[in-house]
Amino acid sequence: MLPPDTVPVFRHTSGANYRTGDLKLGCAAVLADLQRYLRVPFDCLVKRVGALPSLQDLQRIRNNLTESKILTDDESGFRWTDFTLPTASKGFEENVFEHLGRIIDQILADIPNRRVSFAANPNVTPLSERNNTSRPDGYLVLSNEKNLRKIHWFDIAVPFEFKKTQDRESLRDDKEKIIWSLHSIMREDLRRRFAFGITIEDMQLRLWFSNRAFLAVTEPIDFFQNVDGVISLFYALGSASASSAMIELGWDPTVERIPHFRDEAFTTTRELATYGADSMVGRGTRVYEATDSEGKKVAVNDSWRDFGCLSEGKILENFLASCAERLPREELVDGKKHFVQVRLWEDVMVDDTPDETLNLTIAEEYSHTRMWVLINPNRILSATPHLPSTGDIPDSGQLSDLLSPHFVNPQKQDTSIPRRVHTRIVFHDVGVALKDVTSLVDNLSCLSGALKALYYMHKSGFVHRDFSIGNVIWVGGVGKLVDFEYAKRIDSNTSSDVRTGTRPFMAVEVESQKYLFFPPPTWSELDKDSDAPPPFCMNFLHDIESLWWAFAWTLFYHTDMETANSYDYDVHAQWNQYHIVFPVMIGRVQRQDFFTHHYHLLETCNKFISEKCRKVCGGIAHFAHDIRKNYKIAEAVYPSLALDDALLEIMHKQAAKHLSLAQENARNIELCPLPDLLKPKRSRPKNETSLVPTNQGKKKARIA
Repeated sequence: MLPPDTVPVFRHTSGANYRTGDLKLGCAAVLADLQRYLRVPFDCLVKRVGALPSLQDLQRIRNNLTESKILTDDESGFRWTDFTLPTASKGFEENVFEHLGRIIDQILADIPNRRVSFAANPNVTPLSERNNTSRPDGYLVLSNEKNLRKIHWFDIAVPFEFKKTQDRESLRDDKEKIIWSLHSIMREDLRRRFAFGITIEDMQLRLWFSNRAFLAVTEPIDFFQNVDGVISLFYALGSASASSAMIELGWDPTVERIPHFRDEAFTTTRELATYGADSMVGRGTRVYEATDSEGKKVAVNDSWRDFGCLSEGKILENFLASCAERLPREELVDGKKHFVQVRLWEDVMVDDTPDETLNLTIAEEYSHTRMWVLINPNRILSATPHLPSTGDIPDSGQLSDLLSPHFVNPQKQDTSIPRRVHTRIVFHDVGVALKDVTSLVDNLSCLSGALKALYYMHKSGFVHRDFSIGNVIWVGGVGKLVDFEYAKRIDSNTSSDVRTGTRPFMAVEVESQKYLFFPPPTWSELDKDSDAPPPFCMNFLHDIESLWWAFAWTLFYHTDMETANSYDYDVHAQWNQYHIVFPVMIGRVQRQDFFTHHYHLLETCNKFISEKCRKVCGGIAHFAHDIRKNYKIAEAVYPSLALDDALLEIMHKQAAKHLSLAQENARNIELCPLPDLLKPKRSRPKNETSLVPTNQGKKKARIA
């Protein structure tokens, strides 16, 4: 029996709330996606930062701190000279922690060739490519950038958050802010493989760590009592910055130039899709247009796959080998026209070692003290938000109530620590994503090309399992299918996560993780003891239904330009209906009803789709009817499934016919996205431009 597919999980950072620009909603989405973080001993994580000071180094630094009158050594032991207990101070936080800068600077001064320095209470918001107006309380920043008028999130090595007290509200506020800062660093900068952060509440200091597999925080140390621990931490961070590539602080040395891999380097020229990096944990996929040394355009995909899973490049190799075995030559030639063509692929190497997320399982001496802490997403977010220096994005007014975190019982929960592998793949094809093709006839032609790709894929015994408007591109008048990371053989005995970022295009059975179209049992069958239902697995009909949802999305997300410019067009009515048909959450009944109820679907299309697009929209209902009919044929003998070659041919011919008819009715229709007609977002002030700093230059993505 085949194993079931993993239950799909919705990514809140792919939802509409995250993209509103509202800081509170953005933080809520990030926390909801994280779900949990790992709590580890302080020493366990500090040892992974950089070189720790020897006993001689510790003594030397203590002496230097004492001579500088930063540290006092008396009968009570070592203490920070001018640093009074924050809870006892009546001043503002920025004044209370002002002396922290002197401590850090003096420790860093003992490290030759260090490349970071400390900045506290910065009075400007870091530059951002994402209109992010948040501002950390302090940060370790690249030294050559400290004196610049504007710092970019690219330049921040380690963000800080401070509180005078360590009450529940202060702990929560610092936690949410440092998570948002780490999230901002990881999503803004292609070069960051991981990042550290620091929070201090009164005397309690914690070190945070974020990568594409998990978020971790240490047990607190006493900032006043554990002087050697403080020295060791900042010495390790400074030492990690001393190398030219700053690998131990999370920077990726391969995003510059690697001459030894086939002598090829690629310079990125623009972003194609980077929303995959919005979630703190996960694949973190970024796709860039780039040029090679001869100026030829390519697409570079940078991501983090699950440890132990095949890379997309290897999956494509296996799939194309299966096509060569099973397809006639003419079909193989035609099929390759509709699959994205790979130029290079390989896992990223850093210092001749595969680049993988931190493996904390090797520190077995700490295994009994590690603990997962659950994040409750239904929490009131920061009552004292990051203060922007140039205004704020308007608050949407949508809040949630916050509870304390829940500790995971290791006997009842998966306590394993996820791991991921950094990989890159370079494609010959650079095109326009289906979602950005605004000529309706071209949009449908692009879908038809993707349908051909699915046909050859299904004939070769594979299912794609991740069809969406972002995974189809329009290249020189040809629709091509991309993103094969979750493709697998139909009869495979392995399972992998269903893509979580394309929720609106999941087949309704995939969303519910059960078969829905089998006939009801007879009276005699009701009296029998029934066997357990078979595990749910995706099949070729689910890929076709995902394509159908992409077809429907095009018509509900857009209207035609003529209607858009008409006086009496109600854009809000169609926009509201779009959110009913494509809700942000999994399990909404309206979505399933839209697909399964023929007359309701027809009525909805006639009511909300413009008259000019209605002839095209008419095919949606009949297309859905044919998919449902074929589901019933396949599930007629449930719990067995009749997924034979004859049904595959029938379904694909019907799908091709519906798209062909739609194209005939779509000529001369130019589409207008509904968001373009809605109230625009806040414009960025003149002094808040996000130009790439001079130190950044051009980024070169390379295969290592």
